[in-house]
Amino acid sequence: MLPTFMNQKKSKIDSILANIANLIENGLYDTALADYRRLYQQAPSFLEPSEEFSITKSQATHIHNAANLARRDLIIKTKSICSTKRIEESVSALCGLSQKAFDKQHQSPSFLFVPQLPSSPFPSIDSVENLRDFIQQLSYHKGYFLSCVSKVNEKYIHDIDEVPDTQEWRNLTKCWNSLHLMKGGKLTPVGETLPDEIKTIIRSPLLADCPEHAPEIVISVLDAKTKIPPHFGISNIKWTLHIPLLVNELSYIEAAGERQYWTQDKEALLFDDSYKHSAENGADEKRAVLILDIWNPYLSIEERSDIKALMEIYSKWSSQYGSLATLDRRLYK
Repeated sequence: MLPTFMNQKKSKIDSILANIANLIENGLYDTALADYRRLYQQAPSFLEPSEEFSITKSQATHIHNAANLARRDLIIKTKSICSTKRIEESVSALCGLSQKAFDKQHQSPSFLFVPQLPSSPFPSIDSVENLRDFIQQLSYHKGYFLSCVSKVNEKYIHDIDEVPDTQEWRNLTKCWNSLHLMKGGKLTPVGETLPDEIKTIIRSPLLADCPEHAPEIVISVLDAKTKIPPHFGISNIKWTLHIPLLVNELSYIEAAGERQYWTQDKEALLFDDSYKHSAENGADEKRAVLILDIWNPYLSIEERSDIKALMEIYSKWSSQYGSLATLDRRLYK
């Protein structure tokens, strides 16, 4: 016999499931989705059981329903984001309605991909209007950013999208650190203490303003004799700008098989991290750079506005229903 509290829990689950079935039968899908979310919060193991437990037919049906309703919700909320064909295709892939069709070798961003968007592993700084002036303005404050290097205490590896569970990546948590000044478009507590002159500079329209996806402004410090393994960024809508703070000619960034070393005359490095890329500091001292997210300049103003709206919708949806949308992956293995 089940203990009283377990009987009560089962009775509560059965009641929610019966209500959900009635809602779906009557076409009240949004309310049914809200109830699936409530069920997942109260009894997560019903919709996401451990691998060692078998799933009943009824349970599988509810797992499918919850995932499909969650994905349906995102599709409905993003259907008006279609200023151009490539944005429409990008939204379709994000919602799972189509496959991402990468059009460049070595390019495979894990989250958001806009097709037919011009790029190269290392675009020219002059390909972005006003970027050279922006770099010079920030470089003028290099002394301030250098003073922040001693405050670097975050494990940067935790802020990258999923990486392989290998010893190489685990070891990297000890020797790749960061200090975020802006994250997801918001100044961090440290960023709030930036001098007003720097705050004014980073309000530039060059920054990829689409919270919570971007922009990020971070000081990245790589220990001596350390290599970052090849990996992909999460989108191709932004390029990554590195401004040198402490660099040496034995440190480099490699993207799509092309390698750029930090020579003394290099004022900055601009690259598209949606390509497979890696980095290495081969010297005996630390390497430190200031990193900022810059819009891919080939996105129109309308497309940037669409992406900003998309990220706002996606972020809110993800916090509500994102965990439900992938529940049925196990059923397709």
